[in-house]
Amino acid sequence: MQKIWNIRPNDALRQKAIAAELGISPVIAQILLNRNISTADAAQRYLHGNFDDIPDAFLLKDMRAAVARIRQAIARKENIVVYGDYDVDGLTSCALLFEVLRALGAAVSCYIPHRVEEGYGVNLDACAAIKKRDAALMITVDCGIGSCEEITYLASQGIDTIITDHHQPREGILPPAYAIINPWQKGCTYPYKELAGVGLAYKLAQAVAGEALDISEHLDLVALGTISDVAPLTGENRILVKYGLEQLSQTKKIGLAALKEVSGISRRRLSASHVGFILGPRINATGRMGSAEKALQLLLSTDESEALSLARALDAENKQRQKEEGKTLKEALAIMEHEINFAHHRSVVLHHDDWHPGVIGIVASRIAERFYRPTILISTKNEVGKGSGRSIRNFHLFDALVKCNHLLEEFGGHEKAAGLSIMRENLADFKKVFNEMAREALQPEDLIPAIDIDMELALGALSEKFIADLEQCAPFGMGNPQPVFASHDLKLKGRPRSLRGSTLKLWVTDGAVTCEALGSKFGDIDFSGIDTGISIVYSPAMNDWQGISTIQLKLKDIQFPSPA
Repeated sequence: MQKIWNIRPNDALRQKAIAAELGISPVIAQILLNRNISTADAAQRYLHGNFDDIPDAFLLKDMRAAVARIRQAIARKENIVVYGDYDVDGLTSCALLFEVLRALGAAVSCYIPHRVEEGYGVNLDACAAIKKRDAALMITVDCGIGSCEEITYLASQGIDTIITDHHQPREGILPPAYAIINPWQKGCTYPYKELAGVGLAYKLAQAVAGEALDISEHLDLVALGTISDVAPLTGENRILVKYGLEQLSQTKKIGLAALKEVSGISRRRLSASHVGFILGPRINATGRMGSAEKALQLLLSTDESEALSLARALDAENKQRQKEEGKTLKEALAIMEHEINFAHHRSVVLHHDDWHPGVIGIVASRIAERFYRPTILISTKNEVGKGSGRSIRNFHLFDALVKCNHLLEEFGGHEKAAGLSIMRENLADFKKVFNEMAREALQPEDLIPAIDIDMELALGALSEKFIADLEQCAPFGMGNPQPVFASHDLKLKGRPRSLRGSTLKLWVTDGAVTCEALGSKFGDIDFSGIDTGISIVYSPAMNDWQGISTIQLKLKDIQFPSPA
């Protein structure tokens, strides 16, 4: 699909002012401006932010009450249950809080629901199981903000609940918990709202530990959960992830070390992409396909042999997940051929009885990316279908589901991703209403994917030092994208080659400088008769091969000259 190239305007005056004040290059200054960092102070915090720039945990509403109750439970030797979620954010949150509370002398255990049998969040059967553990206190991580009935039940059984959850609460509805740690709730003045579930768990652990315990060794878990949950890497998240990646690169956690070894990255300095594409999916795999207990066991393992066995099991389950994902995508595309007409549909809502609930979110993401429509896939194995959705720019998915509330059993999420449950008999009406909202909200130009480009560059501007300077802006991810550049009027040098899958390898030159360019999803491009006037969008990086470092361009898009 042809993409719109949004090349950011070049502000030479502000570039020079920030560059001169901070001693950075004008290109880096422009990248900061493109991320709405427009003052020298803000740029200093972005480039060199540290723990002094992180707000006090006690600024979170209810934090003092939560800390007092946990310390009371520890002093009384009461049983504490940490109730997590089956994704990476929930699992790392659970592991972090468990490790810190145990180190503080707490009688603590964990509960992770089964994705298929129990679904997301707190459920009444789990509450009954927690009561049988003789628990006096339950702490939720990455869930609980919508669990009014369940928290009410626990209170009736004499069990206090502390909720830590980063999902937005529904308007005017909060569970009757002992304390709620959620920066989105009314009355919470915490200045940074975008913490992931593991970020909130870290803040709670930090507040409970005080000066009695240094918990910075668990920043590796914070980086894992924050990146895997696609939380924006801005502000506090960016600082936590930056230091967390350093910790993860040299982690002392036996389970994480084993997973790095099995994944083939044990000797590397890790970046956000290593977490997002290598470690995160392997930790997620068990929870997607069924029980996440193996993944939690790995994060908490203290035995090298056990950890290696668990890491191999997670790797195998990830391969099985990939097979299931491929099968589901193929089936979804076949259904689209019969049910979706893009002249009338500005959304994609599909369902199937045999789809595994653990992979439909990934497949929805792939379809949304390919066809650039808000996409929801629903597994209708049972009478109540389980759905997962992904959205595009200019369509707020959670807000749309709020307007469909009368047709849904449950739902939750945010602007770009959401989950839901729906009765089978409501599917037809839901598809109709959801598509009507998409038609109202999205204009034809919104249905064309766009690439935001930081600057236009000549290939001659690229150098090893230039690329090293760009790394000052890392870690990259949601909210802080990797810098992207455009170069025009290039010529192909040699014949483009298709590598594994749909990966394309080519060499481009401006007559003075030649660079290797590599991109996935470009393998089917026909270059017949085209060798000059090519424009590319890319992110530059250093490629180390057999001891030799060269500049490599990671392709984002290619445009060819218009026919004469």
